[in-house]
Amino acid sequence: MPWPAGYNVSMHKTSSPAISVVCATYNRTDVLRHAIASVQSSTLSDWELIVVGDACTDDTAEVVASFADARIRFFNLERNCGEQSGPNNFGCRQARGRYVAFLNNDDLYFSDHLQRALRQLESSGADLVFSSLVVAEEDAAGQLNFRLVAPWIPSRRFHPMHYVPASAWVFSRALFERVGGWRPARELDIEPSQDFLFRAWRLGCELRLLPGLTVLAVPSGGRQGCYSTRSALHDRLVAAMTDEDAFRARILEQLALAMPSPWARFKGLLRHGLGHSLGTLLYQRGIHPKACLYRLRFGERGAFLRSLRRTRGQPAESPATGQEGRVERWLRRLRQ
Repeated sequence: MPWPAGYNVSMHKTSSPAISVVCATYNRTDVLRHAIASVQSSTLSDWELIVVGDACTDDTAEVVASFADARIRFFNLERNCGEQSGPNNFGCRQARGRYVAFLNNDDLYFSDHLQRALRQLESSGADLVFSSLVVAEEDAAGQLNFRLVAPWIPSRRFHPMHYVPASAWVFSRALFERVGGWRPARELDIEPSQDFLFRAWRLGCELRLLPGLTVLAVPSGGRQGCYSTRSALHDRLVAAMTDEDAFRARILEQLALAMPSPWARFKGLLRHGLGHSLGTLLYQRGIHPKACLYRLRFGERGAFLRSLRRTRGQPAESPATGQEGRVERWLRRLRQ
């Protein structure tokens, strides 16, 4: 495959690292620099980081080069994909490691994430491991709050009922080829990351939980205008992570205090049981239950991506997301 125009491989080495970390980005150097630094702080040193720009037009290349680390490579795609599937697939094809990890450009690794994941992969023989992941949010008063996303699962095995963000994964490079990479968001009713996991699960791949909190996420989906404005949230988080043990203890304490009441837990288990029963019928037909919900909410495939882009402060359409959808046309007419 030809390398894209504008790529920059300032420091190239030929050895094969244990883990290749793929980080897709688009004009967000204020958060990207923190993501890169979190990889550099890993207790595992045998890694490479592949930063893939989605046709970036800012100073991304200069920021990546400023780390002056031979383990880091940067590629800038010639054509904007408008979402992670294209950059992530490209990055995986450049990977030289035995294993591959993803890191969203606004997420952060704890220093032991890669080392613990590698140990779990090699001891268990799993195709993919995923860690528990906590989302950091800032309320109107500036208070940091934390929410568990990737759950602690008693069986320690993935099930499509669980939402597991890509920053929590580390997997064998062979798994990527077996599953077939990420499919474009415009062709899906669910997130490409969850579609990838669903296809891997249906193929019978071994997807196991990595116990412990090793990844901190700052998702862009619920933060208005995060792509068009700058925030000091990442600066605060990085400062707090200087003492990782104390920071993790603080997060776990807040999560424990926020646990629902027994009645709320019972209702949650009831909903989970009903959802699991309904989901099983759909799974057997190769349908992800969330796809049904997204189709009802957004009306057509790929429409959720346009909604996400508007929330982030991006144009609803990118060169690769296709034409305006049916729901978007209806809403636009209502506003006129």
